[in-house]
Amino acid sequence: MKINSIQQDYSVQKPAYKKKQVAFQKSASTSSVGDMITNSLKNKKAIEWLKELEWLKGEIGGILITAIGTGLVAPFPIAYNPFVKAPEGATEEQIEDLKNTKKYTALRQPISAILAILFQVSALKPIDMFLDNIFNKEQYAKHWDLHIDQSAINNKSYVEKLAKRELKEQKKTLDSKEYKKLFKAKVKEIENSQIEKVANAFRECGRIQVGERFLDNKALSELINLQIDSYIDDAQKLKIDSDGLAKFSERATILVKNEEYLKTILGDAPKDPKQLKKHLTNLLSKETNPEVKTLIQEILDRPEDIQYNRIQRTFSRIKLIKNMCGGDFSYEKYRDAMIQRNGELDKIITKLKLNKIVDPKTVTDNGIRDTLRKITESCSFDISDSSLKSILHDSDTFDFNPERLSKKIHKDITKQYKEMLKNKYKGVNQIIKIIIGVCITLPITCNALNWVYPRVMRVAFPKLAGVKEKEKVKVKEDD
Repeated sequence: MKINSIQQDYSVQKPAYKKKQVAFQKSASTSSVGDMITNSLKNKKAIEWLKELEWLKGEIGGILITAIGTGLVAPFPIAYNPFVKAPEGATEEQIEDLKNTKKYTALRQPISAILAILFQVSALKPIDMFLDNIFNKEQYAKHWDLHIDQSAINNKSYVEKLAKRELKEQKKTLDSKEYKKLFKAKVKEIENSQIEKVANAFRECGRIQVGERFLDNKALSELINLQIDSYIDDAQKLKIDSDGLAKFSERATILVKNEEYLKTILGDAPKDPKQLKKHLTNLLSKETNPEVKTLIQEILDRPEDIQYNRIQRTFSRIKLIKNMCGGDFSYEKYRDAMIQRNGELDKIITKLKLNKIVDPKTVTDNGIRDTLRKITESCSFDISDSSLKSILHDSDTFDFNPERLSKKIHKDITKQYKEMLKNKYKGVNQIIKIIIGVCITLPITCNALNWVYPRVMRVAFPKLAGVKEKEKVKVKEDD
């Protein structure tokens, strides 16, 4: 759940030591907020560089990292293994032969790593394309278990393939940066469209449909219970613990006490970010009240683009704080109002817990529909109730509009279904790749290594290769 920072009371914030909150404008998009935060950091270049290495988290990255370890690290402990020694009384020639044998074996590792990269990386893309096709295209996916049938909600790589196909013409005319941005937006658009389509059908018929099949009630019930747990967690985050009660009450006292003075110095603050920063810096240098200095410094610590919004939000908070006290603020009244709001949240949490499906194995279609109706009721509130409105109005989980809330709940459960598909498919994907690796890739790599290695050694390290050839001849003569 995301809690909107604008028009939000201190009482709905999670304590700072639990979660650092970053204020942002209500109209800002997720991507622009992320960029704004990154741009405000001192180590921006280092973060951007690390982002470029995100591909190493994937399978290709895993293969490369393993290969680097095999090719660059493993040879040394093999070549200089202190536990492999010549027997007592061994001649100088035997000792030298052992050293050469260890070096010869050690040098096998870099060649093994190179071949592993060549065969495994080159095989990875065709395997992924094959798996994407059989699990995402309806004509093939319908023959698999429904829990890994991704024809209704495709996996990430297949969606990216669809996006590339749609943007084929634009790629020819746009530069790489513009295309990358457009491509990212197109992927998001396709993903959202697929979720919306499944969620709308789910809302109409009460079941998640994939092609001509329906997700079984047991699996759907488990998804619903998971989503209820998520809503319970969201409600828990809105509660204020004992430390927070004291902290927010003290903070509220400071704000209300200095309200008129804050209006005087900040009421006509310029909207332009550069002028505002100059204005705030000037105020800070002249201010003698330590409480007000702290408030001004907190505003200055925010990125320039949201400093004005922070000022407006501060005045909104003061208004909400006074409203919670019935217009007559006092430390005790505000603390009691927050304790009361905790009680209201506890009631919602109790309702949600009672909404959970007790036995997913035996639940009926009507039982699922009834549960979804109850969740909608538990997450809705009367907008005329000022107490509940002050707690829930700016959250994404709760809403006063039942129709809108019902759509959201079905969409949230559909997202849970997407996550289930991802987790189920991950295991199947790994098993198939292990089987392909053991039965096809590994034998090919080993045979290639046995053919390539002695020939490379003869060219690059003829002395070591000659020693091994002599050893083979000697063994044959002994036989």
